[in-house]
Order: sequence, then C-alpha cells, then structure tokens
Amino acid sequence: MITSEENLLLLLVVSAPFFGSFISTLLIRLERKKSILKPIFSTCQNCDQRLLLKHKLPILSYIILKGSCYRCKTPISSIYIMLETGFFISTSLAILILFNESIDKILFTIFLAWIFLPLSVFDIQQQRLPDLVTIPLACAGLLQGYFLPYVTFFDCLLGFILGFVLSAVVSILYSKLRGRTGLGWGDVKLITAVGALIGWQLVPWFIFLASTSALLYVILQIIIRGGQAGKERIPFGPFLCGCSWLVWIYSIS
Repeated sequence: MITSEENLLLLLVVSAPFFGSFISTLLIRLERKKSILKPIFSTCQNCDQRLLLKHKLPILSYIILKGSCYRCKTPISSIYIMLETGFFISTSLAILILFNESIDKILFTIFLAWIFLPLSVFDIQQQRLPDLVTIPLACAGLLQGYFLPYVTFFDCLLGFILGFVLSAVVSILYSKLRGRTGLGWGDVKLITAVGALIGWQLVPWFIFLASTSALLYVILQIIIRGGQAGKERIPFGPFLCGCSWLVWIYSIS
C-alpha cells in the first residue's frame, strides 16, 4: 500500500520539471530586464506568441519542438531544458539516495537542490550571487541546526564562522596580491551559508571539492579552447552549489 509520504514524493518528482520551467521563465525575464509578472502566460521571447498548452510540457515540448519556437523558429533558451531536467534529476536522486531516511531529510534536500540550481544559473547569467538568496540560506542553515537533528546548532554556528573567515581571507588576499577580484563577496556569503548547513567539520572538504572541480573545469577549457580560456573569469557559484549539495547529502546519509 502506498503511503501518503510516498504520494508526496511522487508528486514532487512529477511536478519538479514544471517548477524548473517556471523558474527558467523568471530567470530569463530578469536577464532581459523584463517584468517577472507580465505577461502572466508564457510567450515566445522573440515573437511574443502565446504558447499553446501542448507546448508547455517540460522537457517533452523542448524535444518535440527541437528547441525552437513553433511559430518563428527562434531557438528556445537552453536554460529551460537545463533547469527542467535538473529539477527532475535532482529530485529523483534525492529520493533514491535517501529513500530509507526520514521524509524531512528528503524534503530539505530537494529544497536545497531547487535553490542551488537556479542560483547557479543566475551566477552564470549575472556573474554574481544575490543577497536575497544567500543570506536567507545562511539563516536556514542555522535554523536547521537548531530545530532539526542533522547537525548540532553549535557545529552549524562554527561552520558559519569558519566558512566566512576562510573565504573572506582568501578573497581579501587575492585582491591585494593580484589587484583584482578572485572570490567575490557573493561567493563568500554562499560559502558562509553552506558552512552553516553542513557544520564546521566538512567546510574544508567542501571548499576543497569546489575549488578542485572549478580548477579541473578551467584546465579542460584550456585544453579545448586554448590558453586564452584560462584568462577568462568563470562563475564560481555553480561549483559551490553542486559540491555543497553533494556534501550535504553525505553529511545526513
């Protein structure tokens, strides 16, 4: 017999791509400096044609339409397929990995994925991480340490402090030595927030994983595109978000 908790998890899996599509629309409108409220209904970003219901099915519509508007054939932003599939895969993974854990662990893990994915895309678009997300995330990290039994509040508080100190020192030293920004303050705030989520014990490992993954990405870009790629500034947010989610799962499983 299927329990109410299993029904809820199934509903989240099914609805995840729709949430991803909705968030994609908001991010694209923000990038293009358009109202996030109007138009209410989804339209083509080029010809403003209102999309038909059959063209609003996440993932499937993108595949059927071959990634372009059904009317003017303008390419549809890849952000849609990225977030739709990202929301679906991360939700499914959270349930599969934590299936034997309590429902609150699964839900909080899904919540974090649904925060980290759009935050990564926003950083790629805008080259910054908004305080509107990082500061509440830090508060959520401290609160979960107080109310939920994953990590003690004291460990979360130390993680908050350690994350801030380590990242702030690196940011300041890099700016002094190189004369330009290496680690932005948005990154510092995100590292601080993640420190509050995972506790001080895992903060060094989290920073190491994020830094290593970013370095490997740069090396791969240099191999593919040449030395010029190594001089380009890359957003660190996606690496921080991805590694923090993995470390979080490790910390509670």
